[in-house]
Amino acid sequence: MPLRLLLLLALLVSCGGDPPADAGSPLGAATDPGEALQDDATMTQGLALARSVIFGGEASDDLLTALPGRRAFVCAYQVAKPRQACATGVGKDLAASIKAAATSFKAQHDGFKDGARLKLDVVTRTVDKAFNRAVEKPKKRYVGAFGMWVDHEGQISWVLPSEMLERHIFNPGKGVRGIERKRVIKELKKRNKTFGDLPEEFPYTRLYTAAWIEVLNLEGGVDRAEPLYRTHHGRFAELSPDLMLQRIVWAADYLISSISPEGKIRYNFRVVQDNDSRSYNLLRHGGTTYSILQAYDRTKHEPYRLASEQALEYLFEKTRRDVREGPKGPFGTDQGESIWILSPGKKVKLGGAGLALVAINQYVESTGDTEKYREWALGFGRFLVASMKDDGEFIYFPALEPGGPPTSKDGSEYYPGEAILGLVRLYSWDRNPLWLETAKAGADWLIDVRDKGKNEKRLANDHWLMLALSYLYHYTQDPRYLEHSLNLSKAVEHQYEKNRPTWKGFWDYQGGYYDPPRSTPAATRGEGLGAVVDTCRIAEKDCRWVRFLLEETIRHELLSQYDDVTSYWMKRPARAFGGWNGGLLDMDVRNDFVQHNMSATIGLERSWRLEQNETLPGGPGWIEGRLDGTKAFTGVPAEQMETLQAWSRTWRGENHWDELWAKQQADKAPAETP
Repeated sequence: MPLRLLLLLALLVSCGGDPPADAGSPLGAATDPGEALQDDATMTQGLALARSVIFGGEASDDLLTALPGRRAFVCAYQVAKPRQACATGVGKDLAASIKAAATSFKAQHDGFKDGARLKLDVVTRTVDKAFNRAVEKPKKRYVGAFGMWVDHEGQISWVLPSEMLERHIFNPGKGVRGIERKRVIKELKKRNKTFGDLPEEFPYTRLYTAAWIEVLNLEGGVDRAEPLYRTHHGRFAELSPDLMLQRIVWAADYLISSISPEGKIRYNFRVVQDNDSRSYNLLRHGGTTYSILQAYDRTKHEPYRLASEQALEYLFEKTRRDVREGPKGPFGTDQGESIWILSPGKKVKLGGAGLALVAINQYVESTGDTEKYREWALGFGRFLVASMKDDGEFIYFPALEPGGPPTSKDGSEYYPGEAILGLVRLYSWDRNPLWLETAKAGADWLIDVRDKGKNEKRLANDHWLMLALSYLYHYTQDPRYLEHSLNLSKAVEHQYEKNRPTWKGFWDYQGGYYDPPRSTPAATRGEGLGAVVDTCRIAEKDCRWVRFLLEETIRHELLSQYDDVTSYWMKRPARAFGGWNGGLLDMDVRNDFVQHNMSATIGLERSWRLEQNETLPGGPGWIEGRLDGTKAFTGVPAEQMETLQAWSRTWRGENHWDELWAKQQADKAPAETP
């Protein structure tokens, strides 16, 4: 480095300013490093080398000196006192590039503790481009896969690939859905405060990198290194029933940590902005409560139950009661009232009552208590029955006043399936034939009218119906319910195959649905496929292709769960840990994202354990056995549960429901004798 530049560097560092960025090639050496940048040992050594330069100590570099000097970026992420910073460097070989980046980092950013987590990006290829509009709209599959390197009037600044998502540079909002020029410039100037104003059109280089992150253990030491891609894991997880259980617990811990003492569930946590949205959705509140009760059924962890009970109480406060009639008969005061939920905008949604009933049914199954919420369940059931037309079609938005017009003409295709599932599962513990007959009529209309003649290209995903059909087949053995379940699975398979051409260039599309894939479409398909596996088992039919599709879908889903590896970049990772975001390009955590993904994971684990001759709660027939004493499940042993929750407690400590359960236990304990 010329003496003049060295003196300038020293002056800027001594004055506390930002030193000029490395003006070398954005790529570095043109020689191809081959597969080395995907090798665990090589990249673990690279991170260890960076750590030794920044925090002191010794590290080997023999694997790195043999590789070409591609440009390296070293970033540190500190959680205790939230702070993030990066630096870059390039040298004659990869070891020299990493040392240069780490040395630059140490010169620019002091005060980081050795408990900070390091991330290493090494450039794999570059493409020259020009930014010439207010919003650049690359194909969405590229978002988060490339960063930006800008050389302007002798000043360098950059944005790493993952930062396009982590810093909200890519705006997914409607009407924008692209990379906004103003956001790019803001980040470039934030990284290099001496960076000047850019012209309306400016050249830049797209950076593609191999990214790796240090993985800390529970004691705060570095355990290993893991590859990253976009903001998620850099490779698919190896599925196992134990992994499924771990992810279920993390998700349930997230959900109950988001429930207020009054029972309101955080609806949408905007992770990048680090705040909650003001909107709320009571229908999704019911579905989320159902999923937490599924987790309680699996683990018997009492804080899950306490949180769910309060969430149900919150939902009940939003209900209305009246007397309604339907084709199945009147529901007057002598038979009890109908109960329904009033949504914002004075809409009455069929699905609101449907999912509330689904949640109560799950409460009965997981606790064995048929009395606590019986009148609520019957009231919701009456409302659903009264909302059916003569031909079996449900009214999606029933009248605000009995006998009045529907509150809306539009409707979700999921509402009938939610209602059918609520009714058929109510029949599981309240043997009024009206519930089963109404559920059958609703399913028959969907099969014989809505879906009649549709092939796999035209059938829509209807996971609630797939769940309901598994119970209807259990009770009726009607082959049409099995056949339609398989037809819906074929539709999912068709949708799965549509993304196959994209897998070669974007491996994380595999198992996903749509472009870009979103986590909830995958999750709902996973829920439905898990139910079809149940239906096939009851029918003694070989459906291994459905099981394969289920595993592919779940493997994709797991990319979107924030875990101990992928929570590194957030301002407050404790708020997001264990939750599922919206997909590859959506960083927000919404309660229904978590609900559907967790429910799908529960279904796969249950199927897997059954193959290992271990019966878990859930699925058709379980609730009857639970109530008559022929089926029982004690949950997860306390010691195992403590291990499963170790990371949850490390990230966020105890929540309100943990503390409430501990207090209840303490209050029940006998007083000590003096």
